[in-house]
Amino acid sequence: MRRLNWVNGAMKALSRRMVLWLGLIGAVVSILVVAGFTDLSPHPAIELLDYSGRPIDPNSSSAPPYSPRQTCGACHDYEKISKCYHVQLGADQISDDYGAKIGRPWISSNGMFGRQIHMSYLWVAKKRNPTAAHIAMTPYEYSQACGFCHVGGGPMELDRNGRRYDVVQSKHPELADSLDGDYHKAAWNKSGVVEIDCLMCHLAGYDGEARRNQLSKANFKWAATAGAGLGTVRGSVKDGEVPQVAYRKDLFNEDGTVSLKIGPPRDSNCLLCHGEAEVKKRGHVWYDTRQTDVHTAAGMQCITCHTSGPDHQIRKGRANEVMLHNELDDPTLSCEGCHMGSGSKLRPTHKSIPKSHLTSIACVTCHVTEHNVAAVGAVDTLTGAAVGLPTAKTAKKYGETCKWIPAYFRLKDGKIYSGNALLPVWWGNRVGGVIYPLLLSETAKAYEKVKSVIRDDNGDGKPEANTEAEIAAMLRAIRDVLVGGRFSRISPAYVKGDRVWQLSGDRVISIRYHPQAQPLKWTFSHNVSPASKALGAGGCKDCHTENSQFFYSPVVVDPFDASGQPVTVPMWEYAGVKRSVVGVQK
Repeated sequence: MRRLNWVNGAMKALSRRMVLWLGLIGAVVSILVVAGFTDLSPHPAIELLDYSGRPIDPNSSSAPPYSPRQTCGACHDYEKISKCYHVQLGADQISDDYGAKIGRPWISSNGMFGRQIHMSYLWVAKKRNPTAAHIAMTPYEYSQACGFCHVGGGPMELDRNGRRYDVVQSKHPELADSLDGDYHKAAWNKSGVVEIDCLMCHLAGYDGEARRNQLSKANFKWAATAGAGLGTVRGSVKDGEVPQVAYRKDLFNEDGTVSLKIGPPRDSNCLLCHGEAEVKKRGHVWYDTRQTDVHTAAGMQCITCHTSGPDHQIRKGRANEVMLHNELDDPTLSCEGCHMGSGSKLRPTHKSIPKSHLTSIACVTCHVTEHNVAAVGAVDTLTGAAVGLPTAKTAKKYGETCKWIPAYFRLKDGKIYSGNALLPVWWGNRVGGVIYPLLLSETAKAYEKVKSVIRDDNGDGKPEANTEAEIAAMLRAIRDVLVGGRFSRISPAYVKGDRVWQLSGDRVISIRYHPQAQPLKWTFSHNVSPASKALGAGGCKDCHTENSQFFYSPVVVDPFDASGQPVTVPMWEYAGVKRSVVGVQK
């Protein structure tokens, strides 16, 4: 602050021209700092504090893990930051009756914590449950299995009454035997909680795998210490052990503080969570020669666009399948917002493109054209595990190098978008018009009964239920497994691609156009190709020619038919384009 005051005073004494020059330099420097390109203001040395607010002694043989709440919260507003959507993940909306209001009674919020989509097949347990059979994934299990992709705090720190899990269960260990969804079979009193791990976003070189490893062991309060590389952790709460920390003494200064490279989030920090997720959803990668991104190539980083203030509500655009806090969507954070606004110096001319195309086709459809990394095209739960099937036959799993063709589809605004239409392949129980997805444990029990009759017909090394005999066998097994469980009425159903399969006496019947037999439409927003590779750069024939990708490439609507092969329709039909509009340029 003293330095800034000095600069302001000096600038007043300079000529108008010099002021303008310094202003320009200052603006450039500010942009570089925000974008994380330089470190002009190193973070002060930090005194690490434990969960009781006491300084960490690295020489102690029984030194506890450091507490982000106590350490970072000593200077920063931890409570305000804890309210941001990256921390809450939907927990600020959660309620046991949330899903009943939207026709999906098993879910409890519209965020990642509480929602359910056919990519994970997991949902968070209700707070109140009539029997143990009704309890889905508890926050304790969520923190172990899914917490590595979430920064902590919120539902990983506080129960649905706003109390710390570890404090409550230390006083009432018997809650582990209750039907309370926050505490059922949990050991928060031993694991501690997952506080907001500030360094996960702000420390250069943060070790995400080390954090993942600690969370998987239920070493919740030790995860931040390991992820930041402050020391090594031995022992596992999951195995009944008390973890021990051996701090890196070389990181500590003589006064007991540590000096860390803390600053604005770098792309590598963002990709700790969004990297793998983007590969799964869209096949998108960064800093990878298999694909290009014009914005990355121009030196832009994540926080160049996704800025935030002290409240940490990170600026976000609109994504089709993201339902969390849509009121925070920024309409200017889009292709049109940057390139089509009045006075934009980056405004494209589109001289050869008809105006009707600009109003009916989304920018990404023409400008995201490199698809060289397999995404997840379907998630099959047949065996009781969520098995991701890649978007290309040549790939064995997502993330492998291969070319694939995305889907083109219309959304509510009437425009045609490009993206990955991830197909459903899951088992449930139909009650009225709603199909309740099965817990993976329920599906696994049914599969064990019939796995000898279900084959791998397409040779991908994974069994699939695709013949009527296999589907019927699995549905009957599910009917047996559900007896005496959480459903008073049992009517097994199989959602596969664009159909729902059910038993009718001894026969299997299929129903089309059920609202739950729909793909997840993950629209593209990054990995923008150079203009020279955009559809239309080569003229009308890029699309309006026989067998063109845009109109004629096949779109998978069912991952496997009776012989195990994918069922496809032509792109023009899938996108809802009239056959007369397609046309062919000779």
